[in-house]
Amino acid sequence: MDAIGQLELTWAQGYNGSPARYIDKDVICYQCGSNVKFVAEDGAETVFNFKGNGVGPFAVHPNAKCFAVAEQCLNPKICIYVYPTFRELVMLQDGTQLEYHKMSFSQSEYLATVSGVPDFELILWNYTNGTKLTSTKVSTEPITSMNFNPGSWRQICITTERTITLWQTEQSNDKYLLQPQKVKLPPSEPSIYGDEDKDRDQPTRASTRMTSYTIDVPRPAIAGLVGEKAEQLEEIQDLTPRVIPLCQAWTPGGDLFIGCRGGQLIRVDGEVIKARVLYYPPLRAETPMSRATSATNSRFQSQTDLINMSRKQTKLGADDTSNSMIEGSFDCIVLHKRGLYVGGQDGMLRLIDTKSEDCRVIEQCNINQPITSLSFPPSYRRLAIGSCEGSLHLYEAGIPNSLKLLKDLHWGTVMGIGCLTGNEHVVSVKEDGELQVWTMDKGKFVSSVSVGVPATCMACSPLTHVAAVGTVSGHVMIVDLTNVQKPRIIKSTRMYHVPVSNLTYDVDGNFLITGAENGQVFVIDGRASKDFSPIGYTVVEGEILTITTFTVNGVVKVSITTNSSGNRRNGADALLYFELPEDILKDPRKSVTSLKCDFKDASIKKMVLKKHAVCCVPKTKKLHQISLPDEVPKKGHAEPLLPETEFPGHQLPGAKLLLSPHGKWLASYGIDGYVQVRAIGSLDRFISIRPHDYHSGGVRNIAFSDDSQSVFTTGQDGVICCYSWNYSSSGIGKAKSAMESARARKTKLMQGQKDEDEVVRKMSDWVPPLRSSRPASAEMDQSEKERAALEQALASDEIYRTPTPTAATNATWQDMQKLEWVKAEDAQYHDVKKDLRIQIRDMRRTIQEMLKQNETLPAIEKLGRHEFDLDIEEQNRLQTEADSEVQRVREEIEFDNLAKIYLREMIKKECWDDMKVKGRAVQAFYSNLEVSNFPMRERSKEFDKLLNTVTIRRKIELAELAARKSEIEVANRPTTTADDDLGEGEDEDGEKPSTTGSLGAQYGGGSDLFYSQFDLHTREQKINQIILLEDAIHRIKVAFNKEFDDIHSKKVSEIGKIKEKNKRIKKIMDDIDLDEEIILPLLSIYEEPEQLLIVKDEEVKVEKYLTPEQKKKKEEEDKLEEERRLKEKGDNARERGLGMMMGGVLEIKKEDELKKDIPKPLFMQTKEQKDWTEDEKRLAAEFEQKVKDLNEEREKYRKQLETELRKLQSIIQDSMSGFDDMLNQVFMKKIKVMMVVYQEELKILRLRASLLVEEELETQEQELNRLVEHKKTLKALTAQAMIESKKHLDTYKNDYENLQYEDKAMDKTFKREFNDVTALQQDQLYRLFRRRPKIPRLKGFDTPAAPSTGDHGLPNPFADRPSTARQHAQAKNNVESAINDLDRDVNNPEGVELSVWERLCKFRRIKIENEFLIKQKALVFAEMEAFYRKRQDEDEQLKNEIEDLQMKISKLKNDEARVNLNLEVQLLLKQGQVETDTSTFIADYKNSALIHRSVVEELNTNIKKLGEDKIASMVESKDFRKGIIQLEWEHKKMLMEMEDFQNKMKDIQFMKVTREIQLFLNNVQEYEAKKADEINKLEQTILTQLKHHEKKLAHQKKILREHNRTIKAKDADNSNIDSDLMERNVTVNERKLIDEVNADRRSDAGKDKRYMEIVQRRKLVDLAKAQAQEVAVLRAEVERLRMRTFPALVQVEH
Repeated sequence: MDAIGQLELTWAQGYNGSPARYIDKDVICYQCGSNVKFVAEDGAETVFNFKGNGVGPFAVHPNAKCFAVAEQCLNPKICIYVYPTFRELVMLQDGTQLEYHKMSFSQSEYLATVSGVPDFELILWNYTNGTKLTSTKVSTEPITSMNFNPGSWRQICITTERTITLWQTEQSNDKYLLQPQKVKLPPSEPSIYGDEDKDRDQPTRASTRMTSYTIDVPRPAIAGLVGEKAEQLEEIQDLTPRVIPLCQAWTPGGDLFIGCRGGQLIRVDGEVIKARVLYYPPLRAETPMSRATSATNSRFQSQTDLINMSRKQTKLGADDTSNSMIEGSFDCIVLHKRGLYVGGQDGMLRLIDTKSEDCRVIEQCNINQPITSLSFPPSYRRLAIGSCEGSLHLYEAGIPNSLKLLKDLHWGTVMGIGCLTGNEHVVSVKEDGELQVWTMDKGKFVSSVSVGVPATCMACSPLTHVAAVGTVSGHVMIVDLTNVQKPRIIKSTRMYHVPVSNLTYDVDGNFLITGAENGQVFVIDGRASKDFSPIGYTVVEGEILTITTFTVNGVVKVSITTNSSGNRRNGADALLYFELPEDILKDPRKSVTSLKCDFKDASIKKMVLKKHAVCCVPKTKKLHQISLPDEVPKKGHAEPLLPETEFPGHQLPGAKLLLSPHGKWLASYGIDGYVQVRAIGSLDRFISIRPHDYHSGGVRNIAFSDDSQSVFTTGQDGVICCYSWNYSSSGIGKAKSAMESARARKTKLMQGQKDEDEVVRKMSDWVPPLRSSRPASAEMDQSEKERAALEQALASDEIYRTPTPTAATNATWQDMQKLEWVKAEDAQYHDVKKDLRIQIRDMRRTIQEMLKQNETLPAIEKLGRHEFDLDIEEQNRLQTEADSEVQRVREEIEFDNLAKIYLREMIKKECWDDMKVKGRAVQAFYSNLEVSNFPMRERSKEFDKLLNTVTIRRKIELAELAARKSEIEVANRPTTTADDDLGEGEDEDGEKPSTTGSLGAQYGGGSDLFYSQFDLHTREQKINQIILLEDAIHRIKVAFNKEFDDIHSKKVSEIGKIKEKNKRIKKIMDDIDLDEEIILPLLSIYEEPEQLLIVKDEEVKVEKYLTPEQKKKKEEEDKLEEERRLKEKGDNARERGLGMMMGGVLEIKKEDELKKDIPKPLFMQTKEQKDWTEDEKRLAAEFEQKVKDLNEEREKYRKQLETELRKLQSIIQDSMSGFDDMLNQVFMKKIKVMMVVYQEELKILRLRASLLVEEELETQEQELNRLVEHKKTLKALTAQAMIESKKHLDTYKNDYENLQYEDKAMDKTFKREFNDVTALQQDQLYRLFRRRPKIPRLKGFDTPAAPSTGDHGLPNPFADRPSTARQHAQAKNNVESAINDLDRDVNNPEGVELSVWERLCKFRRIKIENEFLIKQKALVFAEMEAFYRKRQDEDEQLKNEIEDLQMKISKLKNDEARVNLNLEVQLLLKQGQVETDTSTFIADYKNSALIHRSVVEELNTNIKKLGEDKIASMVESKDFRKGIIQLEWEHKKMLMEMEDFQNKMKDIQFMKVTREIQLFLNNVQEYEAKKADEINKLEQTILTQLKHHEKKLAHQKKILREHNRTIKAKDADNSNIDSDLMERNVTVNERKLIDEVNADRRSDAGKDKRYMEIVQRRKLVDLAKAQAQEVAVLRAEVERLRMRTFPALVQVEH
């Protein structure tokens, strides 16, 4: 097959919204599957087929007209091609092992790539020579964006969903280094934005110590983390929701705009590396006063937040709500000179004013599609807008109505593709049902139509210009394509209730075979003259995988592969093979069994080859050739069909096959992305192409053109590719045979095609049926009507006839055929059904009469209702359902009960069974007082063993300490004195409770093994002390529990005694017939907790469920109990004898005798008193006396019983009161015991806190040591880099100096070079030699470029700040042009020969080039010096950091020593002995001191004594002072009088008699008249001045109005000047920064001159100051002399 030729890519279509970039001024390129598509603005298209192994990331250079494509394979390469020749410029290798994630070009010759698993490296390349400059590790998170700074290639920004990292490239000649700077992401909500600025104080473990010294322990040390986890702790604990960066745009000033997924826009300051949120999206609730808005506003912490947010969000315009940017509005951004263009999922393109604080939208355009790509050409006049829906738009920047659609491909997965007959157009259908028509030669989009339902497959008819589309709803739609400009749907038939999976036409187009997952295969007439009506169907087992057809001698044979395993990956395990003869088109009824239209197996010769009969491609990677049998194999004699030949296949299993139209070529395609084409005669040789990448799902469908000259492929990537043959010399014959076969087939079908096309044109458009708004309700109403009719028929005892079924709105063609079959069958068996209905009615009447008769029978003769159910199966079914439901509910209840039982057992085990001492309480009789014991668990063996070990160890320590102490006392005994034996209140037996910190010794918790609180320095001592304290707590609790058990037993015995007394009280109350309340104390549930675990019968409120076995057992027990009870009721000789002999009692009691009445004589009842005899009267008197004595005896006995009753009641009350008093004492002791226990536990907690602090300090020390080692390693690397940098710097410096020396040598050798000319000519030539063109100064890497001299009207924001490479290239071009201007012959002086002039030009050119090279090397040398200084700074910084860490370690060790030595002890102090402020709940003792009581008492005595002495001295001083004060007062009085007299004398002496006073003294009347005249003149003068003032005021107001107008004009001018001033200040600051950076590079030629000017100016300033001082002195002297001429009253001082 490879001898025929090769398949070459002709065109490709498909765009999924990936980045579309300008590669030329009017050409846009984007990734199109495995290809790169180039689209010009005029619509011209070009496609480049990438030949690499897989397709990875794609990048376009913004200026150099080249693009890069990365492979996606093992050890991938990056290929860079030049547009438009597609010449491979360079191939970058050895960058990564598996994959690349991102690529980005700079404005110059650099390329940045980020690799994936397993490297995760950022690599910087020089793509012009293919060198790898440097690399560094980056985060493993997926990268969302990566870009170079257009103004400086040394800055790269990489964003992920959780980080923003700025990478700075540092260079030292040919050495490069990438340094990261991370930017902290701001919160995603404004309500928590202010919390980020608050200082987070790190809590300290020792902050609660009662000392002024605390230890700061960092959080990682508290968490016990060391290493990387310690460094990542802050990020792990940061639960603040933060923004998610998606895209970025650099500014000329080095700042960054970053768009986020949540609709936020942030700006990163390039100098301080800090992010600031410029815009937050508005809240989702748009109603101003809605509940949602109010609820959302509660997120804001203060009213200020609401004001700020409302200001930012409402300034966008209250009337235009479309301006508000919501979530997803910043998915892509790009910078323009007018602002920032943004776009996102809302489909709005907006221009944001970046200079305003509120992100004001100044321009917007509605794209109506989600925006995923924005790109400007180098001119920045147009904007290319890409959408994920497959469209490309062009937009003129600044013109809102200039939107132009460049391309609309309607992106989606292509479900099917085919070629229309005529070999001119290709048809494809997308997943959403969009059918598109393309031209076959160039792939131009022609038209489209939507079927309105998601599509699954498609097929084009070879007979007519129609296409069949299968949908997920089971419809097969026929689309008319006779006019490809206006396709239309002409037919829609629903064939399945499931999606259609396969559509296939036979080679002549007469049959359309459809398949679905349910195994049904329909055959549809493919001719329009037959209205595309279905013919019949057959059913196969399993899921249909493929359907293929081929024609032999006019018979269409269909083969269908199926899978019955349920897993498509297993491939096909059966094959259905049947034939469709031509007769079936003439009379289809002969081939079907009924109106259902199911084919007869014999008529279509249906063969099903079961498992092992076929071995298809999906199950293996090889291609198998199998011959099918011509006849149906007999049952039991089918032999497995094994492959005859095997051929190499695809790399992955699951390939499919397609035969070319002329039947000589076989194409295979699969998920590996390859298409292999073979000749039928030589299947072992094939041509392979890779149109789609296997990472995106490989090839989905392929199709041949009618003449087999083109192959069309579609993939899961949504791209359509067209490949055409490039035949070799020997393959032209094969191509002619394929074209002749297509021509013959076209000629054969030409007449039929014309007829069918004419029929198709006449067919009307298909109109979708109107869907009912409530189809379910309609069906429900119909079923209710049928049910009502049935009930009515039953009630009236009529025959009910089921209505004729009607087709549902969503019925399939098969359902309609079944309905027709049902109607036909109903008409055929109408009489039989009627007779059956009559018989059923008669049976119903008979059963109803039997039921009525059964109701009248006795209960014993009645039958159950179920006995009359004739439908036993339905009855059993209902009974089974009920039983299963009961069983299910029972199982649920049992599981629920089991869970509760398990929970009960766990609680019981935890809180009861494992408790050695069960928790219980004792309650008082007459109060609410309650005392509980201490529940205690059994101590573990491990604790007992540990306690025994600690006890033995402590005893050994005490014995050793006592032995050492005895030796020291023996050695020091002769020198001791009596005074030395006096202690300061210390107890000889041990420490006092005030220093031990608890009263445990008084309540059973004492021990001689305790350490002193002042001796707990080591970790072992503290652990031992904790164990001993826990044992002490245990002993204290045990001691109290013993006393508690005694009091509990006491109460139980008291209750027993009270019960005994209550029996007697009850007997007495019964005897004396008294009804009083009896005190009957009982133990509560708290006193007997065991009762909680016992469930009594009266507590169960529901009847217990018994199983049949339990019911049977209970019945037997009840029967035995009844028999026993009957036996006991029989003749009992014991009871009968006791009643007969002793009256039923064994002992005669007095109270029983007193209850008996004396029998009254009979005569007293039968006779009247007058009829009595003497004996009877005597007997009557005796009877009365006996009755009187009995009553007296009864009354006496009653009083005795009442006395006994009161005594018993008082005894009970006394005993209960006494018990309450005892319980009160136990309660008070319980409080003290709890206090003691808390004291001991407090000591334990303090010790454990101290141990925890020690552990944290150890962890911190480990972390600091690790950091020191890490810093030392970095310092060693930095030192090595510094040494290498210094070596390179020195080498480069030598070369630079040599070059400078050579340049100077050229000046010296000039006269020798031109010694053949005269001196005058030599001077002229030297001046021309020294003449230089105006060369623009080259900038360093850190120096912003000067504004360009080009077109300042360009909208390119970076026009004034070109890249460094562009500066160098422009400078070089300018130098070259300037040198050419100088070398012209017109500049040749007169008299100089041409050869000399040419020699001068050549020599001068060499000189200028050397000077230009020196300047370039000077810049490189400056960069190397900066690199070396940076390494020096890093080395110094690391050194300082190591020193700081070592200082921290030493401080930490001091802290550890202080923690171990500065112990925190617990003291017990009585009230009154604490002299601190106790106003707070917990007093602060940090500034307190602990001193002995005797010191305070002695100090108080001294204070009292000194106070009394002071009071006596004060009294004496008071009396003496009183006399002194009186004398002082009299002296002061005399001085004041003397001063008054002196003032009066001065007034008299200095009083001056003026003429006015003389006039007043001479003539008083004349003086007053003169004064009145003066007053009149002054009044007239005032009136005149008022008039003049009013005129002047009016004039001034007029002037003021003019000035106000002038001020307003000046204000307007000032605002303009201020805005201009701000811009000039920015420019001045930038220039100042540039000047400071380049200060060391300037020439110092004018340094001395400037210094002299500064000195001279300083001298002039000093001279001016001196002269000003002299003038001031002279003025003061003049003023003094002037004042001397005025008279003054001199103050005479004495």
